[in-house]
Amino acid sequence: MNKSRRRRHGVSVSGMLAALALVATAGVANAACPPNDDDGTVINKGDLLLAFKPLLKADSVSKAQRIPMARHFALDVQLCDRGGVSGAQLTKADASMPAHKHGMNYRPTIKPLGDGRFRVDGMMFHMAGRWQLAFEVQAGKEITRLTHDVQAD
Repeated sequence: MNKSRRRRHGVSVSGMLAALALVATAGVANAACPPNDDDGTVINKGDLLLAFKPLLKADSVSKAQRIPMARHFALDVQLCDRGGVSGAQLTKADASMPAHKHGMNYRPTIKPLGDGRFRVDGMMFHMAGRWQLAFEVQAGKEITRLTHDVQAD
């Protein structure tokens, strides 16, 4: 491989690959069981703990932020039980406005990331006000529903 292909703007290909590997594993390193403040908001039901953190795309890098109104965002979700990483699966994520009796105009998708982590894409609160996030988690045949109120402005 000639020099022009190995280096681009003063950075070697191996340097770029190392940086990409660090970015790819940063989310896994931040997730913990039991969840802590760095994992976002924690809700629980029985022995199940669910931590979620909103991610908003800004300058092509996902950053944790307050949930915005009328902008797409994703959620980073960590499932734990009292013994550590949960083997349960996040089967549904949604949101509604109880005061207005309607939900989102979008259907989010869930991507398992391994080790009890999931990414929920396609979320959008299309109006300001109180929203209720709802998560359905399946462990064996049992389905548990967890909810949490959030404000969009």
